[in-house]
Amino acid sequence: MARYVEWMISLEEARALIAAHTVPLSSATGDLDSHDGRILQQTVVADAAYPPVDRSMMDGYAIGASDPAERFTVVMEVAAGRLPVRGLHPGECARIFTGAALPEGATQVIPQEDARRDGDTMIPLRREGPRYVRTRGSEAQAGDVLLPAGTCINAAETAILAQVGCVEPWLSRVPGMGHIAIGDELVDPSETPGDGQIRDSNTALLQAFSYWHLSVCLSQRCPDNLDALVARIAGQFEMPKPPDILLLSGGASVGDHDYSARALRDLGFTIHFDRVDLRPGKPLTFATRYGMGAFILPGNPISHFVCFHVAVRLALELLAGRAPHWTFVDLPLDGGEPLRRNARETFWPARVVVREGALVVVPKRWSSSGDTFALAGTNALIRIAADTEPGSTMPVLLLDVPGAA
Repeated sequence: MARYVEWMISLEEARALIAAHTVPLSSATGDLDSHDGRILQQTVVADAAYPPVDRSMMDGYAIGASDPAERFTVVMEVAAGRLPVRGLHPGECARIFTGAALPEGATQVIPQEDARRDGDTMIPLRREGPRYVRTRGSEAQAGDVLLPAGTCINAAETAILAQVGCVEPWLSRVPGMGHIAIGDELVDPSETPGDGQIRDSNTALLQAFSYWHLSVCLSQRCPDNLDALVARIAGQFEMPKPPDILLLSGGASVGDHDYSARALRDLGFTIHFDRVDLRPGKPLTFATRYGMGAFILPGNPISHFVCFHVAVRLALELLAGRAPHWTFVDLPLDGGEPLRRNARETFWPARVVVREGALVVVPKRWSSSGDTFALAGTNALIRIAADTEPGSTMPVLLLDVPGAA
């Protein structure tokens, strides 16, 4: 019989339970076109010295830095991708281009703007200053660790993988998310709501979080009916690729038509908590079955937004092998809606902006947790401790939302 936790727990206790019951996914190979944002599951080392030879950093003339000659005979031309035909003797130089290999005996490049050319003769106008040479192995030696396991792969890391020929790296698997929006009142956003109906915005909200490197396996709506909900959840297990995490939108309270927790229990889920000392998001629920995590999110959109970032996101990070994002920055308030204390710990939607060269945070105005419009421009959450009077500087959780200031 699954244990049903009756008491309200703190958010930190809730996050600890999520972490204790979430196991990272197995790794899989990827290619250079499909792993942006995934986590590297292997250590990537340099396969050779980089650069493999001394290379010119400028268009100009390669000479021996210690050669005392005042005039140099141009004996060859070296372009990028070609090797010098021979080395240099005293009094000789090579016309060279950016990225080209230096001939033996060359240790300095005179930029063409610091040289005068007269037929086959080059006269340096200035020799002091940088030598403009990328020496062999100055960037990496063979065997040097370039990307340790656990690195998040983005554009720069992808370039490094390509540079060393690691075209099929071992990476964390992208978590799959299933979603069911519950409520007789919900209609598709393309429809005009009738009396007592509302458009389903939570499905669109959660699907939009796919930018955060997760795949939405299946999203569907379900009426306020226990049998229908049990069937919808059971259907998630029968998919060719069942989701790694299941989100139920709505049905989180204790009303006569709130069936989400009961449906999970009927299907063998263990409920680890069902109420959190959190505003908004008190009815947040977390359960597991055979390694699959399930969250019941209170139906209001701001509650959805907050619960995703303070709880669901943790599970997704752990599944993907990512380091949990839970670092707060103290930022000064700059206008916006006055913050209010509450008996529960509050995460207040806000926007972080740059003003006069410094980051400041502007609290958003939200009339209730159902105020979808208040989320416009939100890229941060202000943390207000329970029963604590807000100050002029507050701890802020920055969200990696596209377009964040």
